[in-house]
Parts: sequence; C-alpha cells; structure tokens
Amino acid sequence: MRVALISLLQRAPDAPDTPLATLALAGRSLAERQLDLALSLGCERIVCLSQGFDTGLIGLQHHAEAAGTKFNLIAGPRPLAGLVNAGDELIVISEGLLPAAPEAKVALESGPGVLVLPVEGGIAAGFERIDLNHAWAGVLAMPGRLVERLTQLPPDCDTISALLRIALQGRVPLRNLPEAALAERRWAMVAGKAQLAELEPEWFRRHVPPPPRFAPGRAAARVAMRAAGTKLLAKGWKPAFLASGGVLGGILGVTAAALGVPALGIFACGLGWLALEAGEALGSFAQAGSMTGERRDRMLPAAAIVVDVLLVAVLALALSGSMAERLYPALVLLGSARAAGGLIPAKWGELAEDRALLALVLAAAALGHALLPAIELVSLSLIGAILGIARLTRT
Repeated sequence: MRVALISLLQRAPDAPDTPLATLALAGRSLAERQLDLALSLGCERIVCLSQGFDTGLIGLQHHAEAAGTKFNLIAGPRPLAGLVNAGDELIVISEGLLPAAPEAKVALESGPGVLVLPVEGGIAAGFERIDLNHAWAGVLAMPGRLVERLTQLPPDCDTISALLRIALQGRVPLRNLPEAALAERRWAMVAGKAQLAELEPEWFRRHVPPPPRFAPGRAAARVAMRAAGTKLLAKGWKPAFLASGGVLGGILGVTAAALGVPALGIFACGLGWLALEAGEALGSFAQAGSMTGERRDRMLPAAAIVVDVLLVAVLALALSGSMAERLYPALVLLGSARAAGGLIPAKWGELAEDRALLALVLAAAALGHALLPAIELVSLSLIGAILGIARLTRT
C-alpha cells in the first residue's frame, strides 16, 4: 500500500497566521494540489502533519475520503511509524511544493526513489541541496521498513527533513525530474504568498485555453474569468453557480419576449450563454494542474442545451404566424449552428458556436423589424458552410 505524508506545520513568511500549505493558487491550496499528486500515485492513506484541526484540514480530509482513501492527522514523527507497515511505500511531499508536473508520476511508477533536480537550477529555485550535484525536488517514495528509524530520533525533529535523510542513508535511488519542469515553472517551491501570486498568471496561461480570436463572446467570458476567476474560486464559487445564472438569463429572455420585448429577450439569452462560458472558464481554472482526472461539472453542457431551447422559444415568440411557422426557422437556425460548430474548421466553428454574437445580431435585427430575414440569412450561411465542407471532404 502507498501512504502519502503532507505537512501543514510551516507558516508562510509573509502571512504568519497562515500555514504555507494552505496558500491557494487558482482557488486550490498547495495541500490540495499535493493531495492530487498523492491520489494520482495510487496512495490509499493520507497522513497529515499539523498542530491543529482547522477548516483547511477539514476540506482536505473530505477530499481524501471522497476519493476512497484513509485520512490520519498526526502532530509529530513518532506516530507515523505506527501508520506505515514494513511492506508499504511512503510518499513524502515537502511543504510549499507546487507539484504541477505529471513527470513525477512517471518517475515514481517504477518504484521508490528520491526526485532530484540539477543542483544549480534547483538551489536557485529554492530547493534543498542534498549532494554535490543534486537538489531535492520535494517528493520522494521510500520503503515502509525505513520509516521505523524515526523512533530513534528526537520526538521534536523535523519529520520531512528526517525522512529525506533516512531515505538517502537507506540508499533509495535518485530519480531525475526533467529540467524543463523547473525551467517552465511547472514545478516550484513556493516560499510565500507573494511568490504564489507571481506564479498565477503564468499558471493560467499554461493550463487554460487562451481566448479564441474568432469567437468574441467566448473570448470576453474567458478574459473576464482571467481577471476575476481567482477571487470567485476563493469565495467558493463553482461553475454550477454560473450555469444556473445562464439558465436564469434564458428564462428571463422568454419572459421578456412573452411581454412583447423580443430584442431584450434575445439579448438576455445571449447574456445567459456568456454566463455558461464563464462557468466553463471557471471550471478550467479550478481543474488547472489537476492530475487525478476529475470529471468536469456535467451541469454546464446540460445548461447549454437548455439555453438553446429557451432561445428557440424566444425567437418563436418574436415571430408571427402559426406555431409551426414560428418554430421552424428558430429550430433550423439553432440546429444548423450546433451542427456547424462540430463540422466546419475550428476557427469558423467557434464563430458558429458563439451564441453571444448570434444574440447580438438577432437582437439588432429585432429592433429593426427584420428578425425573420436575419434568421433565414444566418441559417443559410451555416448550412452552406456545412455543405461546402462536406463536399470538400468527399473530394
């Protein structure tokens, strides 16, 4: 069995009342990201070093237990020996480590090892030197039989440092972490709150898709989340909140259309779609760097379908004629937009999927009393694009 050790003892130098491991990047603490690494390595027990039990620890425990692992809290080194059997393998993660590189999982899949970095770059990045040529990368996997040596040390010794020395004395092999992980700052030793804030913009750029050039609505939503996503996540916001807001926008749009203000109703649906896109971007932020393969919130794609249905209802209410005459052009428009998004080249597909831009065009047409011609023109353009791509594919 693999057991992981995570520590919450050290305080952040620039935030003395805050454990270093509870500092958050993109709404998730260093301890949570270390837990992700432990879970991706198949750890079945999580042991946490801490002097108290606060809300951060409660969240960490719930996350661990939800993943089906055992969670234990200890205050010092001696109790660890009773939680790790001789046949187990202990994963030790240094405080302050931001483990964003999947290379760690690859390096440790073959068995115990001390992850190391070249000494020059490692020391410059804040990692601890362990010999002439290497710095410890902050993660090691050691045989459980070596953990018993903790009982021979003073009870107030530094547990993480002691385990590193025991692993090196026990000749646990060194395993090199690729230098690119350090050079690209995908693997970092965080010294405090200010350094984490400095890493955040680069972290987002690496893990979250950039705003698309051909979809202004989606681009606006992503830019907004780049600016506000961290604050929202820190306040406990979830993508589902924005998905609910998107559906509410669509409902308000139907209400406006039923009251005889179709342009406002179409515009409200566009705003609802923007809320969904913001939720998608927020979900990307929340899962950035996660190595556990957690599923994304399934409410978002379902809410996107609901908003499209509500937009169809708004357009049908805005048109004149029998129910079939009003529904048909709206269904053709939204159906062709959905089909085009998956069938035509990416940049034009993004444009076809941009409901905010579509809503803006249709709202302007409704204000000019030209809604039906606008629907027909956009539908014909989308169908023409689909047929053109199908013809090129055949040839």
